[in-house]
Amino acid sequence: MAICAAMELQTMDEFDRRILAIVQADASRSHQSIGEEVNLSPSSVRRRLQALRKDGVILGEVALVDPAKLGLSFLTLVSFEKESQRIYDAFRRQMIADEAVSQCYSVSGEFDFVLMVHAVSPAAYEQWGERVLMANPALKRYSTSVVWSHTKFTTRVTPAQG
Repeated sequence: MAICAAMELQTMDEFDRRILAIVQADASRSHQSIGEEVNLSPSSVRRRLQALRKDGVILGEVALVDPAKLGLSFLTLVSFEKESQRIYDAFRRQMIADEAVSQCYSVSGEFDFVLMVHAVSPAAYEQWGERVLMANPALKRYSTSVVWSHTKFTTRVTPAQG
């Protein structure tokens, strides 16, 4: 997958990268406005955005919501006692379907998964943890940290360049 991503980056030119930077900051901007900033016609911007969507570089366009306005966020680290492809796949499907989970990452190290879970209160999170995590017989343990504030939050993806 990393090789495919690197190849995808090579097929994008500087115009594509500049357009991506703009729409990652504000996807509501018009083709005209973007074109003026990158020195392309609105129709060229439209065609490039269509190609980036078709190629799967742009996955979707959404409204960002401040999680603090809706409750609390909990960083949850999950570790399994029993590990198998079947167990991991079932857990991934469960996390995808669970609306309280906004992010789920399979990771290396002491824990197997990192989750971002949202709840209206600590008590609601505790009930979620008991219902969702503690009910899983393959789970070894989970550890939770309350997110007090966001020092940085962005959906922008800008890979480091050596």
